[in-house]
Amino acid sequence: MYIVLLSGGSGKRLWPLSNDLCSKQYIKLMNHENKDDEEKCSMLQRVFGQLKNAGLSDNTIVCASDAQVEIIGSQLENAAEVAVEPMRRDTFPAVMLSCAYLLSKKGAKEEDVVAFLPVDPYTTIEFFNRIKNLGEYIAKTDDTIGLLGGVPTYPSTKYGYIVPENGDDELLKVQGFREKPDEKTAEKLVNEGALWNCGVFCFKLSMAAQWVEKYGVTTDYENMVVNYEKLPKKSFDYEVLEHWKNIVAIKYDDIWKDLGTWNTLTEEMNEQSIGDVTWDDTCENTHAINVLGIPMVVMGAKNMVIAASHDGILVADKHQSSYIKDCLNDIGDKSRFEERRWGTIKTIDVTDEDGVQSVTNRVKVMAQKGTSYHRHLQHDENIVIISGDGVLKIGEEYHKLVPGAAFYIKKGIYHGIKASSTDLKYIETLIGDLSKDDVERISMDWE
Repeated sequence: MYIVLLSGGSGKRLWPLSNDLCSKQYIKLMNHENKDDEEKCSMLQRVFGQLKNAGLSDNTIVCASDAQVEIIGSQLENAAEVAVEPMRRDTFPAVMLSCAYLLSKKGAKEEDVVAFLPVDPYTTIEFFNRIKNLGEYIAKTDDTIGLLGGVPTYPSTKYGYIVPENGDDELLKVQGFREKPDEKTAEKLVNEGALWNCGVFCFKLSMAAQWVEKYGVTTDYENMVVNYEKLPKKSFDYEVLEHWKNIVAIKYDDIWKDLGTWNTLTEEMNEQSIGDVTWDDTCENTHAINVLGIPMVVMGAKNMVIAASHDGILVADKHQSSYIKDCLNDIGDKSRFEERRWGTIKTIDVTDEDGVQSVTNRVKVMAQKGTSYHRHLQHDENIVIISGDGVLKIGEEYHKLVPGAAFYIKKGIYHGIKASSTDLKYIETLIGDLSKDDVERISMDWE
């Protein structure tokens, strides 16, 4: 059985901590399932850890955009391969691309079962045990799609519902679906035995070919990448599930919550605040996250979420924070913090004066890690080492890096940096045309 984590969503709902390079699933605000581990983790890291505990991580891949490959590699320590979407086209194309990747790149066979799940559920190990049970059933059937349905604890209007036929069997025949209903309809659905749609579905890989054939696409990975635009920009639910006859659901009766918004995420935060936050004693049911490294003072706040990052500041009523995407249409997507597989980049200044553009970044390269061997086509780069040591290759020359060392790299010149036994930190200033990404990479193993 193979597992695919669908992780290609955009980064709007947890703005300003999330963006297109660091979507909500990569923000380290979660607690590990292991209570002894006090270090914060991301949704992706938590779910992958649970898959590992359930014995499912070895056959797990992630489907995401090219911009997210670096951060996935960093957070999972390259423990899972990434099926890279050529462009964002909703979940149906992403699911089909993942099937093609498994068949062409991972040696999967057509009779093998694949299960798809999102990376943002807050749940328990039993959730993954139920996925294994579902996969075992699907392996014995033909042309059947299996779903995981959460037993509702209240009539939620935030979730979609699976409507099964009546019965108490382990596997229930699915009659239909209802998207996020109003409160009265939700109560009726719950009373009639409907289940929350947990976003998990599985099927045999052989079934993918019939879903893409009508669009002139095959399940060969290279063919699908080239013809990706031919696949409709639709969700898997609308393209397949709503029209499929043979669908079953298995019940999951334990903790499950979609942590897709600030409102739901803060409900699972053990701390009232993260970062440098000072409270007065009049605040109620309010959470604050401050990653700026400067003090934040919160007074008299009730039922609010406050988040401050280098990309912006959010001050919102908790309920209203669920609608943040509607307010971000005029705000750019440029991120001021990036997590790479080798370290981090934090933008501390952006200037455009007299036609000269410059960006100043604080960069950390983790011990024994290194950047790619690359060049920039439109801007020069000035580097000053703050702490740590390592090596810098410029062209064919190697330079030892120690605190205080400075180097100027002209555009068009290939270069790469590697840290030695400790983290290497430096300031880089980019000068020139910075309107687009102008990097050309040769190799990560340039030594």
